[in-house]
Amino acid sequence: MKNVYKTGLIGYVLVMIFSVLTPVIFNNEQLQAFVIFPIILVLAYWTKMNGKELGLEFGSLRDYMWAILYPVSICSVIIVIALATGNINGIQYFDGTAGKIAYLFLYTLILAFATEEGFFRGWLFGILERGKINLKWILLLTALAFASWHLPLFFLSASFTMSMLPIYITGGVIGGLTFGLLRYISGSIIVSSFSHALWNTLVYILFGFGSTVGILGIQMTNIFSPESGLLGLAFGLVFLVILWFWASKKIGFSYPTEK
Repeated sequence: MKNVYKTGLIGYVLVMIFSVLTPVIFNNEQLQAFVIFPIILVLAYWTKMNGKELGLEFGSLRDYMWAILYPVSICSVIIVIALATGNINGIQYFDGTAGKIAYLFLYTLILAFATEEGFFRGWLFGILERGKINLKWILLLTALAFASWHLPLFFLSASFTMSMLPIYITGGVIGGLTFGLLRYISGSIIVSSFSHALWNTLVYILFGFGSTVGILGIQMTNIFSPESGLLGLAFGLVFLVILWFWASKKIGFSYPTEK
């Protein structure tokens, strides 16, 4: 086993242990994400990773277009289907909704950058990339790590039920691969964080979190939720295939040949 695999595994185990124990000890599920930030700082110092390796780049306009297209296209298609099938049951829009949307996006952007994206697409992606591991393996391993990190939610949050587990975790792998591709294409966790924040904002406001209902009033979350529904799983996979095909043609999955 290469040293980077061992190092990556150590980092992943530390994140999983503290992400599970800290919320339980302090009875606060939000600590599952917050606790990742200091771990990233320790791991980055330990492995002497620079900003570029951590994905601290801005990315190009094209990269942000892909980042926006991911959540917007999937949510839009599902909304059209929900409308056509009569599953939007009265939109619950209030005066403060716009402000809530803006706040949630900015809050999630900062949080995702400093925690989930900072670790899975930042440190973990970077440490595996340092070892010149096959890029497709890096994308898969970081996606599996990202999806498995969400497993404790089914025990920490009342919004999730065990029946949601297969679709939610499979969708987590697909989402992890997509965010990983955005990071690979752009070299930036700012781009993947932007997409992640926009995804959470649109999905949680419009469709709800877990089994809760969003402002669209869609009750059949097991079908229509982009994050835990069958349609979200299907269209997420379609988008992933399109982005993967584009990346393979335009960029490729090989490291530059050293001269």
